[in-house]
Amino acid sequence: MNFAIALACLFVSSVNALPLLFNESTICAGGHCEKNTEMKYERIMDVQPGYQWDDAGGYCGSWATQRATLAKGAWVSQQQVRAHTSPCGGHDNEILSCNIEEALKNLKIDFDAFDYKNTPLPQTQAYYKWLKAHLAAGNAVAWMIMWNGQSYPIYDLKPPAGMYGHVEPVIGIQSNHPLNDTEVYDDDVVLHYTDAGTNTVSRGITTLAGKWAGPGHRAECGGSFFHPYSYCIGNPYGFGWAIKGFTSDAKEALALPASLHISPWKSEPDTRSGDKPGALTGTLTVTGLTAGTSYEIYRWDSVAKAFTDYSEQYKRTSFTANGDQDTFVYTDDKTFPSDGTTYYRCVADVEAVLV
Repeated sequence: MNFAIALACLFVSSVNALPLLFNESTICAGGHCEKNTEMKYERIMDVQPGYQWDDAGGYCGSWATQRATLAKGAWVSQQQVRAHTSPCGGHDNEILSCNIEEALKNLKIDFDAFDYKNTPLPQTQAYYKWLKAHLAAGNAVAWMIMWNGQSYPIYDLKPPAGMYGHVEPVIGIQSNHPLNDTEVYDDDVVLHYTDAGTNTVSRGITTLAGKWAGPGHRAECGGSFFHPYSYCIGNPYGFGWAIKGFTSDAKEALALPASLHISPWKSEPDTRSGDKPGALTGTLTVTGLTAGTSYEIYRWDSVAKAFTDYSEQYKRTSFTANGDQDTFVYTDDKTFPSDGTTYYRCVADVEAVLV
């Protein structure tokens, strides 16, 4: 077997299975997993990294959706993400650009999608600005990226669909300019997880664009000879879904920003391959409190009930913010199953507000 054939054998055809050449150590080469501590401004979402399921084509689309949604205060099992959409290629309901929005809508997740269907080509600069704006606003993004050297489009899809080989959660941005500056600068940095480890990867935003010569051709992600980039955005297309929050309801205006940590957190029991579901403990961090205001934290363990019923049976706790308190941390003493959906929301007590 010659070298070229050996390399070809290492690539996989599935969108979501991480190619063996591109493990986390490769992605982290050149210091990309070392945080830049000299940037003047940053916003990094309070999200835990970890490991996706690798079976049935790989669950990176589900995992990226799950982790981005944790930044808004809810847990969604990887299998539940697939269960709330329809097949459009790949393995059963594998999350692709053609069905991710159906999943998000059915899971009551409010999102903003980069308009890869209608944005003029090349979309690179428009995508940079869209990505930076959402990260600066505190919205984690599930992006779909290409692997260097992998042929596109994947499966039997036709461009723009299928112009990606992996999905990851992007969880932060760093800049030497105030984050309300909408311009994209060469030294702006985005931070993301890989779905295959606990490192946070940093990448200059203007280095993200790769090259692609057309259907059947391999992506070229650039970089140097010693530190080639193993991934890139799908130039001339860009793919991303920013998780803004949850479905609109009567109390949405009273809701505060909240993020959810889970324990254990590194990996979810793979029920697809026969693992039994585990019990998760949720810790909710609420920000943006106003001194003297009373708040209530609600929890729903199903999509159907989420944000529809604020009766006592769904209230987990209540508290009043004191004079110097901007953040409240609540660890739930009631666990929830890893294979389900659990939504939290902290709202101001409207009766207390009106007094």
